[in-house]
Amino acid sequence: MKYLGTWKIKTAQTFDKATFKMVEKPVEDILADESIDNDEKKMLACKFIFKDDGYIYTAMPIPEDMPKEEIDEYISSGEGWLVDEMLGIERKEWKEQDGKVSFNTGTKGEVLGEAVDPWMEIPQAEDGSIKYFTYTLVKAD
Repeated sequence: MKYLGTWKIKTAQTFDKATFKMVEKPVEDILADESIDNDEKKMLACKFIFKDDGYIYTAMPIPEDMPKEEIDEYISSGEGWLVDEMLGIERKEWKEQDGKVSFNTGTKGEVLGEAVDPWMEIPQAEDGSIKYFTYTLVKAD
């Protein structure tokens, strides 16, 4: 499977207030829920871009009303990047090794005196989707 390219969120885990459990829901259902705040909805519009520079970029569409000066300031501040005509808001290292794809979670520390491995596998499903944190992603391109 080719990881390079742009992925979008198909489903996300969300807290179900009725059952007090985490459930997986289609992104369209979550966006239709009026009780979900706008910041969470913006996150669901993000794309995840696997680049051959060794990073997975989390990128959001540039808001139409965002002035160019504000975009330039955001990028020059070092907080983000322009990635495929979107605003990169986060990036994580990724690698393919022994037929498995993993990303660097950034987790640091020890458990019972042993260093924690920050690399987590990105599982693939038979339908071609991948699991990244609490999201199920499908190829957008």
